[in-house]
Amino acid sequence: MFGTLMSARARYESELQRQLRDLICLAVVGDHVRWVLTDDDELGDWLAEAAGEWRGWAEQVATQLVVSDVAPDGRVRSLAKDIPLHWVPEGWLSGGDARRLIAERLAVVAEWARYRHSQAKGADAELLDLVASGLEAQLRARRKNALIHTERERRSQNAAVRAERVRADQ
Repeated sequence: MFGTLMSARARYESELQRQLRDLICLAVVGDHVRWVLTDDDELGDWLAEAAGEWRGWAEQVATQLVVSDVAPDGRVRSLAKDIPLHWVPEGWLSGGDARRLIAERLAVVAEWARYRHSQAKGADAELLDLVASGLEAQLRARRKNALIHTERERRSQNAAVRAERVRADQ
């Protein structure tokens, strides 16, 4: 029985550590994308704000690990284990590519956070619910923004076609 309790606790601690790494990596990816973004100032501004929220949630998860007498692990060596999960292409990114990359990453991290919340209890469950809810709200906002952005692009293209027709008719 003791071994079962210890393995369950170790699995759970591992999930909190993974949540910590996910949030830290998300913040690093957000900063990097913001730096290499070739257009879309709105996305850059949003990423600056979102990265701060991700770091804040990471701080809360780290604090919860400390309360549980577990040393938070945000070392580069630990973060590097997740490089395949947090891959970002080299070089500059267009706004469209950056929006897709961030939306995909945010969707995965939000889904994992929601799963971790479903497995947690007590104060840990409350914290993971806060994180999952925050990530899900960000994802909804990004999706809504993507629809608005797509509509603006469509209108702009339609206006360009109309202007070309007017020039051709003259």
